[in-house]
Amino acid sequence: MKNIIKLKKKQNVALVPADRITNTTVEARRQEILEKGRKFKYPVQYSKHKLVINAIVISTIAAAIGAIALWYQLYKVQNTGIFIYRVSLFAPVSVADIDGEKALYGDYLAQYRSNISVTEKQEGPLASEEDEKRRSDYYKRQSMDNIIANTFAIKLAKEYSISVSDEEIEEVFNEHRKTSNSEISESAFNKIIEDNYGLSPREYRRMFIELPLLRKKVTAHIDGNAKQLQSEVVAKLKANDNDFAKTADQFGGRVEMSAPGFVKLTNIDGGRTQIAATLSKGQVSKPFISRASDGYYIVKLLDKKDDEVSYAYIKIPFTEFNKHLESIKSEGKIKEYISVPEVSQFEDTAP
Repeated sequence: MKNIIKLKKKQNVALVPADRITNTTVEARRQEILEKGRKFKYPVQYSKHKLVINAIVISTIAAAIGAIALWYQLYKVQNTGIFIYRVSLFAPVSVADIDGEKALYGDYLAQYRSNISVTEKQEGPLASEEDEKRRSDYYKRQSMDNIIANTFAIKLAKEYSISVSDEEIEEVFNEHRKTSNSEISESAFNKIIEDNYGLSPREYRRMFIELPLLRKKVTAHIDGNAKQLQSEVVAKLKANDNDFAKTADQFGGRVEMSAPGFVKLTNIDGGRTQIAATLSKGQVSKPFISRASDGYYIVKLLDKKDDEVSYAYIKIPFTEFNKHLESIKSEGKIKEYISVPEVSQFEDTAP
């Protein structure tokens, strides 16, 4: 009898249900099952806040690494390659400080790359690595000096409210497209710019038109002595029946006179050849400022051929701009951020 009672108790225990799933517990049960499943699908859970923080940290680290790499390439290696050049056009980095005005690294590289590109196409590879380095250093120094002068002109232009308009830039750009007897299409000229200078049309406009124009305006504005002297030279020329040699002698070393002989109409000389080509034989031009911004010029046409001209010129040099520049240099107000050696002249040493 006792055995029968024990057997019934065991059967009753086995028949007791676990937790019954009812209408009120089904949702809780479903969430419990899903939560267990998530442990396998998402072993680590991140909050949105933590994701944002991690993204910011990673981005900051990446930006810092990129900035350090760029700094190293620009200021230590002095990389002049196309990639670094393109980056420098958008990154606010400087190559020098001129009395508080920052000289843009992108301008320096544009100047150097265009100069070295033209030279390498004309001269080709040199005899040795030493010559290649000397040539590179020569154009780096030349580019640095030019960018320093341009940046100083930018500083003075701000002080004197001098600017260059888009119309002025386009006018000069269109002049550059003209050859001796025709005008190159803009697309063809842009291809020439890219092939010879390694620049885009926009970069060419800035380096070869906008900055030189601004510098020319500033130089003329601050040099009242040169303006007065050119008026005196014009008066003397009239009195001397346009005798350039006699007039130059009367002013001693204050002016320069030269007659280079026949030159091609495509000759690049600051605009003297182009002005001479518009004159008739024996005619004298009005004073004009050279594209090099180095002074006033007066040109007299001596002779003309189909594609050549011969002329004489008198130059009234600008002096004030360079005096100002030398002054701030002597006062230690020009700081170069990269080491560029002084190479006064470069010559290929190949036999």
